[in-house]
Amino acid sequence: MIHPSHISPDKALALYLDGLITVGEDATPVKVYSNWERPTNELPADFITVYINGDIGGVGMNTDYANGYLMISLYCKMNDDGSVKTNRVQKILQQLDELFMAAQDRYKPVITEGYFYEYDAQRFITPTTPNQTSGYSITTLNMRWHTTNDFVTT
Repeated sequence: MIHPSHISPDKALALYLDGLITVGEDATPVKVYSNWERPTNELPADFITVYINGDIGGVGMNTDYANGYLMISLYCKMNDDGSVKTNRVQKILQQLDELFMAAQDRYKPVITEGYFYEYDAQRFITPTTPNQTSGYSITTLNMRWHTTNDFVTT
């Protein structure tokens, strides 16, 4: 039996990504937060938040399977003049692409303990948008996910 309280694909993907993405000449790791765990103060210059995007579905309570969508949002502190650090954003996005890219420029899934993730092929990216109020630009990748055979149900 599947327990809705155990379904947390955002946390699993955030744990997987944390430490894999770096930025700058000193290769500073980009912090990754899961849904609603991002603080509101003392944020780093670059960070990623993984959100649940929409409903979580399944095929019934007696089947250990669930699926849905996630958003991976990259926040990048803008320049002092309010412009977007496009090169920095591009370098971070390229690293995410490499995680989800197989040979011959075909996308591949990322599989963590309990979850399978892949780009949502119908709408995979929201272009970088500056937010003058927060001082960050935001770029969002859309992902599909589902549980795997090793999903923990207890």
